Amino acid sequence: MEKTVVKAIRVLESLALSPRPRALGEIAAVCDMTKSNAHRLLQTLSEMHYVRQVPESRSYEATLRLWEMGMRVFDRFDIRGVASPVLRGLQEKTGESVHLSIFDDGDAVYIDRIDSQQAVRAYIRIGDRVPAYCTATGRAMLACLGEAEVAAASRDMRRHTELTVATPDALAAALAEVREKGYALTRGEWRQGVVGVAAPIRSQSGTVVAGVGVAGPAERMGEDNVAVATRAVLQAATDISHALGFSDSGHAGLPS
Repeated sequence: MEKTVVKAIRVLESLALSPRPRALGEIAAVCDMTKSNAHRLLQTLSEMHYVRQVPESRSYEATLRLWEMGMRVFDRFDIRGVASPVLRGLQEKTGESVHLSIFDDGDAVYIDRIDSQQAVRAYIRIGDRVPAYCTATGRAMLACLGEAEVAAASRDMRRHTELTVATPDALAAALAEVREKGYALTRGEWRQGVVGVAAPIRSQSGTVVAGVGVAGPAERMGEDNVAVATRAVLQAATDISHALGFSDSGHAGLPS
């Protein structure tokens, strides 16, 4: 590899990931290089408008040019196209219906699916909009989103079955469990007798952009099959996230 290019990328990454501007000496230490090398690279990156120096402190920070470039790359990604082969593999591993969802105004919206070949199966239609608070992919995404999104999902909560989590406090507890485990599991909360397991998908920036899930009838989704589906869903979410450019899936460890 070209060492100068590698060093320049390390400098950019250190600034992009830092919550604050960094001084020259700090950048050199983090990137394991001399101050003179770091200064030369920062000068070049500044001339190319990827880095700016903060006049008051003479420290450095990344500019929005990185974001602009990243967004142009991201706009070329079709998440359905990226996820499609992973969804096929997930359906083959579990034998159940699998789906891809995005979050929108409190709901999980299905944007892709592969149906189970079983006669009795969970049926999902592309374009359907379902409450995020009582579905597996909805909760998987909500657990990684902010207060505004959770508040949107908590509006007009109601029971769809006897098992629906239907209060903001109950939802908060359910989301805390998702954050701890790294996946969401629902049992008959949206549709009676349907078990769902799902995990969040992250983009290059680490932002949650979608959820991937498996759903099947409770009579087939016993403890053993749920464990198989959970491992497969977590791996599928990691694979899709990596395909989108995210280097660390952030999921909890796979259950044994």
